[in-house]
Amino acid sequence: MSHINKILVIGAGIAGPAVCYWLKRFGFSPTLIEKFPDLRKGGQALDLRGVAIDLIKRMDIYEKIYNLRTQLEIGRYVDAEGNTLHEEKGERFGFREGEDVEIIRGDLIEILMGAIEGVPCYFNQLIDSIKQNEDGVRVYFKDGRNELYDLVIGADGIHSATRRMVFDEDEYKFVNLGGYFSIFSIPNYLNLSNTEVLCEANQKLASIASHKNSKMAQVAFMFRSQHAVNNIRGENNQKQFLRDTYQDFSWEVPKMLELMSKSDDFYFDSVAQVKMESWTKGRVALLGDAGYCASPLSGQGNNLALVGAFIFAGELKKAEGNYNRAFNRYNELLRPFVEANQKLGAWVSESFLVQDEVSKEVAEERSDMILQEVRIVSNAISLPDYE
Repeated sequence: MSHINKILVIGAGIAGPAVCYWLKRFGFSPTLIEKFPDLRKGGQALDLRGVAIDLIKRMDIYEKIYNLRTQLEIGRYVDAEGNTLHEEKGERFGFREGEDVEIIRGDLIEILMGAIEGVPCYFNQLIDSIKQNEDGVRVYFKDGRNELYDLVIGADGIHSATRRMVFDEDEYKFVNLGGYFSIFSIPNYLNLSNTEVLCEANQKLASIASHKNSKMAQVAFMFRSQHAVNNIRGENNQKQFLRDTYQDFSWEVPKMLELMSKSDDFYFDSVAQVKMESWTKGRVALLGDAGYCASPLSGQGNNLALVGAFIFAGELKKAEGNYNRAFNRYNELLRPFVEANQKLGAWVSESFLVQDEVSKEVAEERSDMILQEVRIVSNAISLPDYE
């Protein structure tokens, strides 16, 4: 292998462990770091589909993922009084078919971390700055340490600190698609069993689902707002903003908001995309949501992360460590796949959050259209054979 060997990967989400797996398999020596003290458990349910299924089979983790899948049986749309408008099988409700699977984010991360045994992983690692020179990339840590790496990969999510440190503000664009969402866990007071129930009206959506852990349910809110909420920082302020936004929404929402107060995994963010002309600069590359988030509504974030990790590591191997050549190919090969998935993310964002109450006809037609589009974009790339 070439002199390019010592690689720092920032972020122990989906993309970080995935690229560590392929880098190690292709003969490189990655090190993974994470800013949080521990792996984050739980989280929202994520989809794996299309070419990503082929990749997790090559990684020999498909069976583990399949055994921990959510196994949603029923998806149901209801009106404000709780009357059923439309119901369909769980897999179709989640726009999955064939070997596609849905898995809780924390479960997927644990499986990926288990697949990179032997790769050094360090938690509670905070970075102060990143400086590049002819010899490599020097990373300065908050605790005063600094270390030189051949390459650095930022896989630290949509609000990537790596991106802010390395790329100029005019080199990336944070595109808000006009919506906001929140996810958190509450007791399963409706006694749902492998079921998700969704109510949508007046450009607002609320859903509740329970699977795997029958004692708990996961609540999701999504809405459009004329208010700029980017500056609403802090969990208490975000929770109050949700209460204010949904104060006139009936169904089960008042109870959900009441139970939200005691939830310990509250998450709130905008429905947004990251767009860049290039995901690489010098010896630094961005991977997954850090470089090309397609929006949470696309359901394609995991697939982009897994495919991007494979192509990045594969091109580095193919170029025999010539990172300039590998980075150019990474940008070139992945670009059409990213653009197709970002187009899907924007389209899905427009399709949901109807002005009036969603009808049975709207739900059925939208489900058919999204399933068809997801099938296309999930397979909109041919994976090279690097082995």
